[in-house]
Amino acid sequence: MSRNAEQKIKLLILYDLLQKNTDEDHPMTTGEIATALKDCNIIVTRKTIYDDIETLNRYGFEIICDKSRSNRYYVADRKFERPEVQILLQAIGGAKFLSNKKTTFLSRKVAELLGENQAEELIGTVTESLVKSQNEQIYYNIDAITTALLERKKLSFLYFDTDIYGKRSYRKNKERYEVNPLGMIYSGDYFYLVCYHDKYEEPTNYRIDRMESVNIEGENITYRPQFEHFDINAYRREVFSMYAGEKKEVELLFPKELSEIARDRFGENCCIVISKEGYLVRTTIRVSKTFFAWLTTFEGEVVIKRPQEVKAAFADFIRKIEKTL
Repeated sequence: MSRNAEQKIKLLILYDLLQKNTDEDHPMTTGEIATALKDCNIIVTRKTIYDDIETLNRYGFEIICDKSRSNRYYVADRKFERPEVQILLQAIGGAKFLSNKKTTFLSRKVAELLGENQAEELIGTVTESLVKSQNEQIYYNIDAITTALLERKKLSFLYFDTDIYGKRSYRKNKERYEVNPLGMIYSGDYFYLVCYHDKYEEPTNYRIDRMESVNIEGENITYRPQFEHFDINAYRREVFSMYAGEKKEVELLFPKELSEIARDRFGENCCIVISKEGYLVRTTIRVSKTFFAWLTTFEGEVVIKRPQEVKAAFADFIRKIEKTL
């Protein structure tokens, strides 16, 4: 870029410089700013810096001048606060659907929202999942799904499993799946596509990190009246909290000391009735092995009160486990 061109955009370069390199603990003096701008082929005086920073502040950019010893400047107005960035970093580190490469790259970008100095400190605090995807197409997959959702187009893709050595084994003999997308869900550190097939009535889901060669099809999604007002949050509660199974309304009896667990698991919308025995929770679940396995963690303290067929299925589940002991 020529010197004249750089002079024309010097306000942008100046703000970018302060955004990346300063915070309350790491201000820059006018001399340091002038030297950094000179490296960008922009020659300024101290008065020019004062005037330019005043212009930036006048247009809403909050740049503070610390006059305790000499004029030192730093960016005070950050779109994200440090605890917000920390939350995002931990979520990125724990996300199993991201590869190690994508985790490192994205963590750096998010940390730099607070400037490079704090970024260096925060990167070292990220706790990463021991299990990470090897699929480097994850960004492309998510972008294609998002586009298909916005444009209401069908999606097609290859779907694979991996063995203990990480080798891919494609389902359907490597034939493409073609689906109608409904949304995406993040659950259990993985990202899922929720969708429906033309020939099936129920929605289903696929892990996005196991999808390959995702294409947006030219054909519009197949209209189904039952999905016109599809509630993806309700689907997540029903399916991803307890996994697939027949939907049933149940009553579960929790001891008083476990009432908080009931709300954590079933949400604020479940009906809780206080009784002499404890807290009677009425909610809708999908009857599955996962649901029964979750119940066993309470060692009999949480009891199924009704319906009888769910109680019987749980008893059968326990008997099968006892046979292996």
